[in-house]
Amino acid sequence: MEQEVNQHTILQAILELSKQMQDMKLDLQQQIEAVGTRLDKIEQNLSKKIDVFDSKVGIVSLDLLETKAEVSVLQKAK
Repeated sequence: MEQEVNQHTILQAILELSKQMQDMKLDLQQQIEAVGTRLDKIEQNLSKKIDVFDSKVGIVSLDLLETKAEVSVLQKAK
């Protein structure tokens, strides 16, 4: 009889631990999804900022090229 009680107690403990592990697994999955969503938003923000920066660099490059051309024309005029 005592062995049955011990086996029953052990089985209940195992089932409880299994349930707790399932709960932890679900919680971790939710946390991973939340982090993934945040990372997606950060990636989108960075992508937009990089696009704006790239456009600015392009504009500065064009302005620099134009200024260089003007300086070259002025130097030839001397």
